[in-house]
Amino acid sequence: MQFQKKSFILSFPQSKCGGAGAVVLMLLAGAVLIFACYYASGLKGSNNRENDYYTEKTDGDKAKKYKQESEELESKFNSLHEFKRDAITNEDIDIYDKAIIAYEKYLIYSGVDKRINPRADKMRRKLHNLRAEKIREQTIKLEYAAEKLAKEKKYAEAEKLFSTAAAQERRINTQFALAEKKSHARMLLLENRMLAMQAIPLVAKANALEKDGRAALEARNWARANLKFREALKVQQLLWTDYRNVISPDSNRIAMLNALLETASSAADFEEEERLSAIAKAAEEKGDFETAKTAFAGALERQSMLVKNFPRSQFATPERTQALEVALANAGARQDFNELKKTTDKIQAEIRDRKPAQIPMLARRAAVLASKIMEQFPTNSLVSKTFLQNIQYIDVKSRDIEPIQKAVFDALLPIPGVPEKTVMLRKEVSQAFYMYVMGENPSANTTKPLAPVESVNYGNALEFCRRLAVLIGYEVRLPSFDEFEAALGKQDEARLIEYAWTLENSGGEIHATGTKKANENGFFDLLGNVSEWVLPPKDSRNLEGFSVGGDCQFPATMLLKEHKQKTIKTERNRLRGFRIIVDFSKPVDFSSK
Repeated sequence: MQFQKKSFILSFPQSKCGGAGAVVLMLLAGAVLIFACYYASGLKGSNNRENDYYTEKTDGDKAKKYKQESEELESKFNSLHEFKRDAITNEDIDIYDKAIIAYEKYLIYSGVDKRINPRADKMRRKLHNLRAEKIREQTIKLEYAAEKLAKEKKYAEAEKLFSTAAAQERRINTQFALAEKKSHARMLLLENRMLAMQAIPLVAKANALEKDGRAALEARNWARANLKFREALKVQQLLWTDYRNVISPDSNRIAMLNALLETASSAADFEEEERLSAIAKAAEEKGDFETAKTAFAGALERQSMLVKNFPRSQFATPERTQALEVALANAGARQDFNELKKTTDKIQAEIRDRKPAQIPMLARRAAVLASKIMEQFPTNSLVSKTFLQNIQYIDVKSRDIEPIQKAVFDALLPIPGVPEKTVMLRKEVSQAFYMYVMGENPSANTTKPLAPVESVNYGNALEFCRRLAVLIGYEVRLPSFDEFEAALGKQDEARLIEYAWTLENSGGEIHATGTKKANENGFFDLLGNVSEWVLPPKDSRNLEGFSVGGDCQFPATMLLKEHKQKTIKTERNRLRGFRIIVDFSKPVDFSSK
């Protein structure tokens, strides 16, 4: 007998939908299976939650007992609270804590979820507030005591109290999170004040170390200075990294301490540069300029190394480098400069002695020497800008010195009541003479070369005096107001038009100098024609200038009464010129700086 094998594969009856119907049935079966598993799991979870929220020990008698106990404890606490008010103690609060515990047990035995019970929640909040208030009272007292200690500079003790207060505030925030008085800001404040107590001694330590380092630096105890600055820098960096939120550390102090540390570290180069500079100066004094040049070059090289390796050192300054560069250039130029100085001294002696014959040759030699020095040693300080200008000026004017001196010396007169060596030009400086000295004529009207130079400001007049002094060898300046008045003397108003060009007789225009009568002291045109610059009083303002004498457009009646005027030194006026004073008691050295 043959047995037919049976397939254990599930088969579904064929339908009109064919294979598609089979797929649908399989999906439905899977969905049913998943739902069944989920439902079973839900039942298990429900049982677990029920166990969480309810108790199988529901007991009406116990619930009643604990409820009564809770109410009695709460009533007892409320009575104490009403009586003591702010004097309530932690022991009193413990009574209220027990009332909450009893109430929670009541909820357990009555089968009620204690976590979502409004009364239980209200009681817990009240308990947190009570506990937090008592702790806050402590932290306030601790803070006050810490502040008192801080004022007494007992920072370590104050730090401990601030730390304790901060820990208690942290306890409020963590253990009594339902309290209204919880404050993260207060906790952070107390923690910062605790850190500040740590920082204040550190600031003092850093300052003391810096002070010691500076003293050692001043005493050239480089090793001690280096050590103290390193320690100060370490403390300052600690302040910056750990305490900058509680104090205001100056970030520039770190840079400053680094600079001081570099200063101490650069001592070897600095001392070597000093040593070489001393050798160079000693050699210069002996006239050994080659040795001086070599030593100054070595000092400059050492200074350059110092600047490169220790750029923040106090010894690495542009001024020190520049001083050495100038010293090196001066040592190189010294020999030629000494020859130049001899030549210019000879020129000045010839000028003062009015012996102009050799001056052109001497001036040419001086100009060549000066040019050589400036070309080879441009950074030298021996030949100043003014000295060079004077040499070049004398070289250009060397052949005109004799006639210029004659024109000046022949026109000078003493001033009554003034030392005899202080003499004044009889006439105003003419356009022709100004042109002769300065090489230009700034006048508004240049058609009258013998008329006073005009349209010159105060600075133009001073520069004329400076250049003329170089050519005659003595100080040349503007008169003071008192000197001008002394030269003016007494004036006869009725005859004023005989001595002055005024509005009445000038036609409103300036005239050649010296064409009116000289006054009783021999001076021409002190009044009228053009007003004249004088030296301002010592107490005058910087830009405040003065002119005297009036001009050709002044009425005669005003010249004697109102001829002194204030003006601005930079002002140019076509009716203003000047005259000069020569002081033979003050020889001029045009090589001086």
